[in-house]
Amino acid sequence: MEFSLSKLVRYLIRKARLVRKDTGAVVEVDVEAPVMVPKVCVVRALVDRMIPGQQIILRSTDLEMPWEMQHFCNMLGHELMDVGREDDTYFFTLRVRGDEDRLPSQDPFQLDLSPQSMIRTVDITPNREPWRLQGSSRLLPASRPALKAK
Repeated sequence: MEFSLSKLVRYLIRKARLVRKDTGAVVEVDVEAPVMVPKVCVVRALVDRMIPGQQIILRSTDLEMPWEMQHFCNMLGHELMDVGREDDTYFFTLRVRGDEDRLPSQDPFQLDLSPQSMIRTVDITPNREPWRLQGSSRLLPASRPALKAK
């Protein structure tokens, strides 16, 4: 299967969702990459298309992603604002910086891993019948609607 980073970025953005933070709505993207392409290359393609000052939340289940994101932000001067973890999923909040206000690069061998805060996410996607399986008429076991219709 042939791919380009532009096609991959368009694919990822279609699967993005908005997350409400104290500072406003932030785009959250699940970082995926084809076989043999490092996820950090996909992150670079996303970040290069962003306006300085914008924030993005990157979601990944890759165990090496915390180190890769730390190194990525150190080398390019972007700001890794927060690293959250829920079970085996990592959430990285990144602020893109412009050429004139990039953070100075540190010695990569002296970098410490950013502390990870344990978080709990709640999906509040609107669903008219949340007690039903999506796309199925079969009821979930021992479930009932929270409110009865009159």
